[in-house]
Order: sequence, then structure tokens, then C-alpha cells
Amino acid sequence: MKILFIIIALLFNDSLPQDTQNKDENIYFVVLYTIGENWDTTKQTHEQLYFKEHSAHLVELRKNEIITIGGRYSDTGLIIIRATNEKEAHHLITKDVAIQNKLFKAEIFPFNPFYKGCIE
Repeated sequence: MKILFIIIALLFNDSLPQDTQNKDENIYFVVLYTIGENWDTTKQTHEQLYFKEHSAHLVELRKNEIITIGGRYSDTGLIIIRATNEKEAHHLITKDVAIQNKLFKAEIFPFNPFYKGCIE
């Protein structure tokens, strides 16, 4: 009887839509960085107040495999992060002292990849 119950449960589980999001499952967000109101145009990037801390924050996110990819285009920085929800994504990004002190502005958008691809 237990085996029959398990088989029925497994069959029922397989019939559920596959695109339903598990609450514990990570989803993706795009974060766009642009310079903020406290960016000093008379200084080089590495001389900006809070830039070292910003870099350390991004290193920590990479080390914890939260950032899946990052790069720059034009004058915008872009990272794709994993988080359980938008609130967590916002928290991860606003922990950055450079965001708190307006060296950078960060915009966060949900990202739903249709092709996960690969780089490298």
C-alpha cells in the first residue's frame, strides 16, 4: 500500500506545471550600475571614496556565487545575481556602502532567461 501511495504521489507531482517557482529556489535579477550624485568627476575611478569597499562587496558576492555574470557596456555596469526574491536582491545590493553613499546608483530588475548559454 505504501508503494502505491508513493507512486501516485510521484505521478501527481510530475503533472504539476514545471514553471512554478519553489520559494527556496533562486531567481535572477539584473542590476544596472551608473554613477551617483556623489561621484567626483575630478578623480579617477580607483580614487573615488567608497570604491574600494564597493569592489570588496562585489568580490564577496562573487565568492558566494550570488553574481552569475558581470560586465560593462558604455558607462553602465551590469551584473546578474541570484536571490530568492526581489526583497533579498534589493538587500544584497543596498548593503554596498557605495550605494548607500550615492557613489553609484543601482537599478534592479527581475530577469527571466530563455537561454542560459555559457561564456568561456
